[in-house]
Amino acid sequence: MFVACNKSDSQDNTSTPDNNVNIPLLKYVSIDVTKTFQTVEGFGAGIKRRTETLYKLNPSLREKVEAYCFKDLEVNMIRFFVYHDLEPSNDNNDPFSLDESKLNWTRYDSEISNTNSRFIGEALNNAFKLSVNGFDHIIGNCNSAPGWLKTNGQHTNGGTLISGGEKEYSEFLIAFLKGMKTRYNINVTAISPTNEPDFEVTYESMNTTPVELSSILTTLNARLEQASLQNIKILSPECFRVHSETNNSKGTTNYINKLFSEVYVKNAVDVVATHTYADKDHTANWSSLKNASLGKAVWVTESANLKSLDHSMTDAANYAKWIIRGFNEGGMTAYMAHLFYEEADDVNGYAALVAWKNNGDIILPKRYFAFKHFTNLIKPGFKRIETVISNTNIFVSSFISIDGKQIVMQVFNDSGAQNISFEIPEGSKSILHYNTTNSDGEDFLLNPKTTLIGKNNFFTIDIADLSMHSFVFNL
Repeated sequence: MFVACNKSDSQDNTSTPDNNVNIPLLKYVSIDVTKTFQTVEGFGAGIKRRTETLYKLNPSLREKVEAYCFKDLEVNMIRFFVYHDLEPSNDNNDPFSLDESKLNWTRYDSEISNTNSRFIGEALNNAFKLSVNGFDHIIGNCNSAPGWLKTNGQHTNGGTLISGGEKEYSEFLIAFLKGMKTRYNINVTAISPTNEPDFEVTYESMNTTPVELSSILTTLNARLEQASLQNIKILSPECFRVHSETNNSKGTTNYINKLFSEVYVKNAVDVVATHTYADKDHTANWSSLKNASLGKAVWVTESANLKSLDHSMTDAANYAKWIIRGFNEGGMTAYMAHLFYEEADDVNGYAALVAWKNNGDIILPKRYFAFKHFTNLIKPGFKRIETVISNTNIFVSSFISIDGKQIVMQVFNDSGAQNISFEIPEGSKSILHYNTTNSDGEDFLLNPKTTLIGKNNFFTIDIADLSMHSFVFNL
């Protein structure tokens, strides 16, 4: 609960409205609606893992999990695998003449008795059916080219594309795009030819250098145009981290600086995509990524506190900070968590937004509700606006709707309980307040509506430690 008050120019800023002095506190947050920045494109997560586990559950439990992901969260983005074994062996020696009979769509089909089936087509279409506002961005991401196209002859353990393999790889990706439409009626809107090329792992991977990736991107871009698929966005490079200060061969910023040194490569890329790992202290240099991106949209396409055993706001704090810092400092326009769903693992931990247990229980960690503050209140087309923070180190980002009739301020605090004053935008008629804390039942909780009568300049509220708040001003 908070008190809305008028500001008196004759007082100094030392008292609170609770003492009937109509002045804001020294800790104060103000908004400047005349200063606008990037336009929001959306929120979502991935289904790159665990679909086969979900689709072997009792249908009733599966549907409940999916409803939490795609109905209760008003997401508009989803990311999934371009599997390496879609083309198990080269269909022929002509990268411009595809033999579709050589393609293997088992991973995308729903075959309960086939251990290779991943139910992708069904999982995507069920997500679309549950969606409140629809999906604007459907992203195919490829961890690795087929083994026969790689220097190490396998889809795992890194390696890179063989010399001269760009045309065959583009044919492979075009086959994926066309097949998703003809077989499952799914219009993939974006394609990403690499996943964490800067990170050496033993699973599906391809350690492609910026020089090698440049050739892949320009060849793919030309091939999309030739296939009349130029409306499909190219995302790149999806590196493991935003920026590395110590190794110029790692991090999205360093990759983009090298990729965009050639204008034809820059022109081939529609979206600069990054992950947010290796940033547990939240010190990533987001502004360097914004500068390197040269005006291109910046999307976070994978983000998580991996293998987390924590369901509390301590864990959720990571997501709030990545999102708010990404918007404020990195020019980010879209954010995606790693996984929508997975089975709970109380030994090794997990990072999905929604989890289930063998007994049928569904777990919604606090990170789910922190994310809901953004997915359900900040819509595509909203613009970020200027927020000025005085004498407090909370995380704040504010947005205005397309029609200018709503302003949403997102606030996260992990610096101890604080009493803070917030400016009320001119013309506000009412305020809605949602909050998520470590307390039971305070999960995206809508507090009683505050109707504003007369000229209210600010309100003051107690902000608990480790709490997320959304203030919705209706103008």
